[in-house]
Amino acid sequence: MIKRRLNAPLGASIIVLSSLFYASYGIWTTLMGNFFGGYTASALRSILVLVIMVPVAIARHQLGPINWRRHWPYVAGLLFSSCFTWGPFYYAVLHAGIGIALTINYAGIVIGMFFFGWLFARERFSKDKWLATLLGLIGLYLIFTPSIADLGWLALVGAAVSGLSIASNSVIVKHLPYNATQSTVFLWATSVVANIFMASVFREQHPAVGWYAQWLYLVFFAIASVAASWLFITGLKLVEAGVAGILGLLEIVFGVLFGILFFSEHVGSVVDVGIITIIAAAAIPYIRDYNAQRGTLDKVGS
Repeated sequence: MIKRRLNAPLGASIIVLSSLFYASYGIWTTLMGNFFGGYTASALRSILVLVIMVPVAIARHQLGPINWRRHWPYVAGLLFSSCFTWGPFYYAVLHAGIGIALTINYAGIVIGMFFFGWLFARERFSKDKWLATLLGLIGLYLIFTPSIADLGWLALVGAAVSGLSIASNSVIVKHLPYNATQSTVFLWATSVVANIFMASVFREQHPAVGWYAQWLYLVFFAIASVAASWLFITGLKLVEAGVAGILGLLEIVFGVLFGILFFSEHVGSVVDVGIITIIAAAAIPYIRDYNAQRGTLDKVGS
């Protein structure tokens, strides 16, 4: 127990660092611009992530056989959700900006986790979840209302749809009967297939091959993706899930700051209130869990 308590500050710091990497997704997406199509960039990034992860997973003997006949519903669910994850988010970042896109995306994830958890896993829709959902919807309304004219509804809806899709994938992956590493590899593999399919549906052009800076940004994007997920899982082993959830909200803060510092993004006061409302909505279930564990950063148990 003492060791875990001593490790808690380290775990919290790791979670904060993971939020920084998650928020950087908007930077790499903005820098790549329209050089890649949204689905093409997502497919290539997923392939690079697998190139990094699979050899490590094999070396650590963390990959095993998959029962396709029994678990095909999971595969179908992941493939369907992955079709609406990164392409819409890529479009949202380019047309709405990093801060707003990440905020709406996070709201979609929070609301989606409640909904799909109730729909697929029969998780109880508690009063806290109802309150968080209501606040999330109010925050979305505050962001959408003044932004529609300037940014267009498609980019904002794209960010929301992406968040809901990420939530669906998260619920499905949570119930996959495999270890965390294999489930993560499985998720990225379905992302490759889904994004290649969507890229062909929208007839995205193949990017130019050569010494273009955008290819380097894509590599950084993939590295940031691996670092973000690995750091989050590592930190989660040292602190409680509720604490990790609260600290993970810094992704929104970092995203807004990145947009302002690197790309001179500006949002109005109404949008600011919407962002704060969504942060509050997302924090509610985590704060409840945090308080239920006596407000400690360390994991319960000896």
